[in-house]
Amino acid sequence: MKQLLTLIAYDLRSQLRERGTVVLMLAGLLLAAFGLYEGARFERHGREAVAAAGAQQAQAKTDATALAQRYFADPSAPEFAGLQWYKTPVDVRGYAFREHVGFAGKPAVPGAALAIGQADLLPAYVRVRAESMESVRTALEIEHPALLAVGRFDLMFFVVYLWPLILLALTTSVLTQDRENLRLRTLQLQGVRLGRMLTVQIAARALAATALLLAVCVVGALALGAVSADGAGLAALFKWGGVVLLYSMFWAAVAIAICAVCGNRMSAAFAGFGAWLVLAILIPGAMTAMIQIGAPVPQRERYVQAMRDAGDQVAANKLDSLARFYDSHPDWRPATSLDKVSSSVTRLQRAQELERVMADVDRQFEQARQDQQRLFEQTLAFSPVTLTYQALATIAGNDGARHQRFLAEVQQHQQGLRDYFQRVIQLSALGDERKPCPTTCLGGYGFRDFDQVPTFAPSPALAGLTEWRQRLLSLPLWTAIMLALAALLLARTVGRRQG
Repeated sequence: MKQLLTLIAYDLRSQLRERGTVVLMLAGLLLAAFGLYEGARFERHGREAVAAAGAQQAQAKTDATALAQRYFADPSAPEFAGLQWYKTPVDVRGYAFREHVGFAGKPAVPGAALAIGQADLLPAYVRVRAESMESVRTALEIEHPALLAVGRFDLMFFVVYLWPLILLALTTSVLTQDRENLRLRTLQLQGVRLGRMLTVQIAARALAATALLLAVCVVGALALGAVSADGAGLAALFKWGGVVLLYSMFWAAVAIAICAVCGNRMSAAFAGFGAWLVLAILIPGAMTAMIQIGAPVPQRERYVQAMRDAGDQVAANKLDSLARFYDSHPDWRPATSLDKVSSSVTRLQRAQELERVMADVDRQFEQARQDQQRLFEQTLAFSPVTLTYQALATIAGNDGARHQRFLAEVQQHQQGLRDYFQRVIQLSALGDERKPCPTTCLGGYGFRDFDQVPTFAPSPALAGLTEWRQRLLSLPLWTAIMLALAALLLARTVGRRQG
C-alpha cells in the first residue's frame, strides 16, 4: 500500500509539471465557469420573467378594479362614451374572453442554475385563459429557432459531453507511457501489480481533477448567487456533486479499460475518442431512434385536421349540445328559445363541447407521449450519458416530468377558472334577460368582483423534484462492468505479451 501511495504522489506531481495537463485543466475549468455563468444568467432571466408576469397580472387587476369603480359610479361619464362590452373588464364577457390577465408560474428549485435542461423548450410560466388550454399547450420553444438549433451551453453540457474528453486526455497515458518507455518490467520486478497500479493511478488522476472541478463550481455558484447559501442550496450542490463524481468514476473505468489493452498513447487517444463517440453520441442517438420507431407520435397535421372537423361538428350540432348543457344546468336555462341565446353567453359551452369531441384524439396523442416516456424510462439504464443528463436536469428541476406535473396543475386551475366564468356569465345573462340594460350594468353583465376570480397557486409538491436516485443506481453498475472488462482485457494483454 505504501508503495502505491508513493507511486500515486509521484504521478500527481509529475502531472503538475506537465504544461499540457495544466493548460487542459485551466481550459476545462474556464469552460465550466462559463457554463455556470450561462446557467445562472438563464435562471435569473427566468425568475425575472415569472416575477414580471405576476406583476402584470396584479397591475391588470388593480387597473380593472379602478376602472370598475369609476364606471359604476357614473356610467354616463364622457370617458365611457365609446365603451364596447367586449373590450372592457367591467363587462364579464369582455373580461373573461379578452381583458382577463392570468398567469401560472412554475416555482424554481435551488439548483436551477446548475442545468438548463429543457427549460429553453418548456416555459417557466404560461398564460391561462378561461376558454381553453390552447395557449398553454402551444407555449413551447420559447427561444428563437436558430438558438434552439445550436443549443445553449451550460454547466450540464460541459459535464456530460466535454468533461469525459478531458478525463480521457488526462488518464489515457497511464500504463501506455510505461509500455512505450519499457518500464513495465522494472515495475513488475519491484512487486507492483499492473492491474492495481493502473486502477489507482487513473482513479487518483480522475479524483483529483474532479475534486478541483467541484471546488471551482461550488465556489463559483455561491459567489455568483446562482445557488443560495442555505440548506436547500447546499443540498442541491451536494446532489449535483455526487452525480458528477459518479459520472467521473464511470469515465475513469472506461479509461482503465482502454489503457489495459492499448500499447501506446496514440492508440489509447484514438480508442478514448472512439469510446466517447459511442457512449456519448451513438448510443443515445440509437435510443432516440428506437423510441421513435417503437412509439411513433401521430402526425401534427392529423391533429389540426381533427380540430377543424371537430369545430365543424360543434357548429352543426350547436342547438343539440346547448340543450344538453342546459338540461344538466336547469337553473341557468333562459326563458327565450335556445337559438336566440347570444354567442357570447354560450362561448365557454362551445369550448367545452369542442374539448369533448376532441377527447379521443387528445387521448391518442397523450397515449403516444406516455408510450415514448415509458420506453425512455425502460431504456435509460442502457446509456450512462443519458442517465447522467437526466439526473442533472432533474436536480435542477428542468426535466420534462416536472413540467408535466406543472401542466397538470395548470389544467386543473384552468378548469376552475372556466367554471367560475361560466357560472357568472350564465347568471348575468339571466339577470339581463329579466331586466335588460341599454349599457353594461350591475345585475346584468356588469362585473367588479375581481378578487373572486381564481388565481393559480402551485401545490407544495410542485416545488419538489422528480425521483432520480433510483435510476442513478445503474451508473455504478456501468462502472463495475467497465472495471470487469478492464480486468479481462489486461489479463489477456499480459498473457499475450508474455507468451
